[in-house]
Amino acid sequence: MGTNGVQVKKGIVSSVNPENMSVRVTFEDADDNVSAELPVLNRGSSGNKDYWLPDVGEQVVCLFETNDKNMSSGWIVGSYFSDGAKPQVQDKDVRRLTFSDGSYIEHNRNTHEMTIKCVGHLQITGAKVDIN
Repeated sequence: MGTNGVQVKKGIVSSVNPENMSVRVTFEDADDNVSAELPVLNRGSSGNKDYWLPDVGEQVVCLFETNDKNMSSGWIVGSYFSDGAKPQVQDKDVRRLTFSDGSYIEHNRNTHEMTIKCVGHLQITGAKVDIN
């Protein structure tokens, strides 16, 4: 990274490359310049892996090396909520993963309840499955 530090920029995802887990981002504050393909940071890439890509049109936060004028050496840190994209839950004790088709997984650490809603076929596979 050098001694010049990093630059933080907000932009809108303009294309997604699922095979490389990367996206291109358009920056409205920079004459609609489009970045090179940028890798999306995740919570694991070795033994434990997490796969997630933002959607085209989603707002994201990017990090670039300060001296990277071509926006080619950076990373997508994540997306964020705003007035146009409100959170689906407003409760500090709830963690929820919501999918665009209406399916979700939700856990409330205060009530110790977990809810799984699947709008399609739900498949649970295991060597042994106990349902109490």
